[in-house]
Amino acid sequence: MTQPTLTLLFDPLCGWCYAAQPGLDALAQNLDVQWHLLPTGLFAGDGGQTMTTTKREYFWSNDQRIEQLTGQVFSQAYYDDVLSDFTSRFDSWLPTKAWYLITEQQPAAGLEVLHAIQQLRYVAGRQSADIEALADVAEKYGLERESFLISLQGPTPPALTEAISQARQLMQSHRVGGVPTLLLETASGSGIVPNHMLYHEPTQLIGAIQSALQNDHQSAQNNP
Repeated sequence: MTQPTLTLLFDPLCGWCYAAQPGLDALAQNLDVQWHLLPTGLFAGDGGQTMTTTKREYFWSNDQRIEQLTGQVFSQAYYDDVLSDFTSRFDSWLPTKAWYLITEQQPAAGLEVLHAIQQLRYVAGRQSADIEALADVAEKYGLERESFLISLQGPTPPALTEAISQARQLMQSHRVGGVPTLLLETASGSGIVPNHMLYHEPTQLIGAIQSALQNDHQSAQNNP
């Protein structure tokens, strides 16, 4: 029988992915399921953009909405040093690659590493291209700093390219165009966890998935 799996499709520079942190943490702490995290690369490379005053105010307005809804912190340092820096690109490639390199060594820490990288931006106010800040996270999870920096600035690992391709195929097959997308896979098949549930009281989210798992278990017993 297939073990239930939660697959998270994400981009580390997605504000709504950061907003989902409390709900995702609650799921990880309360459900006995496998996790599969896949970066989508939505805001990497050609998907990135240069910041402008108009974009800054749009992002900040959206971020304030997220903070009111979820309690997630968007600091003044983030506004001053990230959103107001019009010389730097909004590009998630280096954070995505850093996440991959760290979790390659610490596969059980995927959610933790993602949250740590998100907090660099939204709390500490560090730019996405700040390789020293990303190296700080790598060291926290036991990676040797200089080796990590060499890998971060080196060729793209084929497995990362494959993971991004897999994520985009899942987005296409489930007809979703944005992140975060959380998929629940059981023996009965795969389906999308409704996004709005990620941003409210985690008890409701946990209960909904527990109910789906129970229904799947009962179905398996009735149809051996």
